[in-house]
Amino acid sequence: MLRPNAAAAHLRLSPTQQWLELMRPWVLLAGYVATASLGWWWLAVPLAVAVCLAGFVQTHDAMHQALGLSKQQNDRLLTLSGLLLLKSGHGLQVTHLRHHAHCLRDDDPEGAPATWAFWRVVWQGPYHILMLRRESLRMAPHTRSIQLVETALTLLLLGVFVGLYYWWGSPVGLVYWGVAFVMSATLPIWAAYLPHQLAERNPAVRAAAATALFWTPVLSSFAFHHLHHHYPRVPTALLPRAAAELPPPPPHHH
Repeated sequence: MLRPNAAAAHLRLSPTQQWLELMRPWVLLAGYVATASLGWWWLAVPLAVAVCLAGFVQTHDAMHQALGLSKQQNDRLLTLSGLLLLKSGHGLQVTHLRHHAHCLRDDDPEGAPATWAFWRVVWQGPYHILMLRRESLRMAPHTRSIQLVETALTLLLLGVFVGLYYWWGSPVGLVYWGVAFVMSATLPIWAAYLPHQLAERNPAVRAAAATALFWTPVLSSFAFHHLHHHYPRVPTALLPRAAAELPPPPPHHH
């Protein structure tokens, strides 16, 4: 029997698909900057949310080297896409790969919210995200340098956002910061608790799976979370194909 990654080896992005996956968050970011600069906040704020979600998908695929890039290219993208979330991409990678290797065990800090009561996920989420950055430095000292560089770049970005407002009166950066903070604070809910608590046959999961092909990879990451745990090298955008073409994972695999 083929190992999961070998069985899924044929599921790779075409050049067009790769271009789309690489460009999506950055095109959305340009749209946010343009609409926010014009003061069209009714459109800019949803675009900022879309940037964060697209950045999350791109960062996630980069963590698993699923985008068909060389290691050097992938490392650079991981840094850049992590900055869209105002995070260290390599720090996120450390805790996420641990999650795959030790899913929901005591030494899986990323997956911990999936085992909590919902009320605890809500109030402890923001602190948990900060704790993950500390844990990533502890667990992977060999990547400490790049994690600290990415953290410094995040702080620099925040300084630029404050400067834009202080010197030019532009809230464009601060609004994005606010949106990214809310998305980050709630990430344990929508990226950990719900995907692990809802079974693959849950109506909400099945509805997301039915529309994933026609909408967004964000839906795929939710609808096929269990499949992703079994076939981690499949790009998020191709998870609907994986569901149709590959043997299903064992029940409750994730």
